[in-house]
Amino acid sequence: MLKIICFLLFIIYSYVVFLYSSKMFLNGVKNYKYAYYIIIFNCILLGIFLIFNIIIYEWLLMIIYFVLMYLQFKLVYNDETIRNIFGVLCFAVNFFGIRLIFIGLYSIIMDVPIYLIMNNLEIITIITIITFIITIIYITSIIIFIPVKHMHMMVTDKGNLIFSLSILGVIYAFLLINSNLLYVKEQNIVMNAVYVKIGICTIIGFLASLSYCYLFSRLQLYVVKAENIEKEIQEEEIMLKQLENEANYDYFTSCLKRDVIYKKIDDILEGIPFFCIAFIDIDGLKITNDQYGHDEGDFYIKAVAEILNSEFIGKAIGRIGGDEFLVVLEHTDIYAAMKCVIRCFERVENISKMFNKPYSTSISYGVIEVTPDNKLSRDEIIKQADIQMYNFKKSRKKNRK
Repeated sequence: MLKIICFLLFIIYSYVVFLYSSKMFLNGVKNYKYAYYIIIFNCILLGIFLIFNIIIYEWLLMIIYFVLMYLQFKLVYNDETIRNIFGVLCFAVNFFGIRLIFIGLYSIIMDVPIYLIMNNLEIITIITIITFIITIIYITSIIIFIPVKHMHMMVTDKGNLIFSLSILGVIYAFLLINSNLLYVKEQNIVMNAVYVKIGICTIIGFLASLSYCYLFSRLQLYVVKAENIEKEIQEEEIMLKQLENEANYDYFTSCLKRDVIYKKIDDILEGIPFFCIAFIDIDGLKITNDQYGHDEGDFYIKAVAEILNSEFIGKAIGRIGGDEFLVVLEHTDIYAAMKCVIRCFERVENISKMFNKPYSTSISYGVIEVTPDNKLSRDEIIKQADIQMYNFKKSRKKNRK
């Protein structure tokens, strides 16, 4: 009867093992067919031991358990070796730790030397039945009370897994070494209590390892979440920057839009103004468009805009019309402003020669200095700069005649 109960409990234990592993391993069961075959194989193997009253040494049983369980996990889950070993040790440490506790308790309660218990098939069967019952309840409670996502967290980080695996490996090796001492005849009640203590420490060590693994995994999860949030913030900042650029900058020339450059002037005028404004107009753009096409006209505009952007670095440059630009030079006097504008003028005149264009390239400009005693509005300042630009353009036409 004991053998039948042990056999049935083993079937339930095998099912619980696979159920727990299916929740713990991220990749899940790969071969259900192998899982059924393995359970059948394990039942046949246990049946042979029970029918023929075979008793093997505890240390040998621990080695067989580990090897068979690993091979079975490899077939069923086809997961990484490190995770397979971690799963095997979780079950092995618990099963043999609980088993050692009840071996020690039985020897103390019944006042029987442990080596006699280890050689008595009936007593060992009773202890194995108790071990199966306790382990099944223990594993089932973990399955019920620990969420699947928390189990998955514990096997996702390899560094965390290696650390926990090393702890479980040391615990199992310690159990394996002490299992060989179960057959020593010179034992007393103190030694029996020590075995109970070793078993209890084994379970506590397993739970501590599992808790560390879980807590470290949660910490890693928070780190990943923080990194994701930071990445999202960076992406949003880039998006906002792009939207700001689209709202403030002319896509064609990368200069500020008219409304933006106007507001820039208004903001300066609200304080104590000291700046210069350069009104720049591209000469002959309409003729270029009419005679050589709008592609050449676009090239002409872009070439002038690039020169302005390179000469007036850090200054506000705005495109206020198709061929008109406005440059605001803060904290700059008229002489420094004129020097920069003349340099731009010379570079623009060189565009035609540099790019071998069939049309002449030049700009006209007007520069106005605004000082703290200024009484003009923004529109009046721009109008004065425009008038100067127009006079400059007109004078050049006369000179060419």
